[in-house]
Amino acid sequence: MKIEAIIFDMDGVLIDSERQSNEGWLWAAQQKQVTMPMWLIDSFKGAQAAVSCQFFDEYFHGTQDYYEMRELRTQYVYQLREKEGIPVKSGVDELFAYIRKTGLKCAVATSTNRNSAEKTLHNIGVWDTLDGVMYGDQIEHGKPEPDIFLAAAEMIGVAPQNCIVIEDSINGIKAGYRAGMKVIHIPDTIVIDEETKKMTYRIFNRLDEMIPFLEGLR
Repeated sequence: MKIEAIIFDMDGVLIDSERQSNEGWLWAAQQKQVTMPMWLIDSFKGAQAAVSCQFFDEYFHGTQDYYEMRELRTQYVYQLREKEGIPVKSGVDELFAYIRKTGLKCAVATSTNRNSAEKTLHNIGVWDTLDGVMYGDQIEHGKPEPDIFLAAAEMIGVAPQNCIVIEDSINGIKAGYRAGMKVIHIPDTIVIDEETKKMTYRIFNRLDEMIPFLEGLR
């Protein structure tokens, strides 16, 4: 297997944002005096807003406004980050040091919009290492469709079959698999089912655990 590039998801892979987001959704639901189950919140992860809105509307049957509740969630998360900062996932620094040392190409393909994602990538210190970034607002069909990963591979000039995708969400794993890439799963807040697990090539608990695996491919 020839690997020339790594394409990262951002939330839940590079930053420990999903816990903050979960808390934010639960807080927003509390403000609206409704119950939001975790399976619904999990369905939003890795998905574009339009897809998440569809899941939301199906659950609430039009009695709640997705974008209003998402704005409440966002306000909560920003307040939390003012206190806690943006928590970086374990192994990010080590893996990016390895990427710089070996000259592997790397990109980010995130469902987050450009303004928010670009600030985050600068803040966590990986921006200057990246060869390209694809944002959720640049893609018509988001994850679980493969478009964003295929666009990222094209941007950095690497064939899909020579790319590794690193994902935490079910939507992201499906997208990477459909793009014809090798998918590495880094578990975060979601427990993936057995069918989704079959779409993964390897599972690691931390990003830096990938380094010996990548060394074995050289």
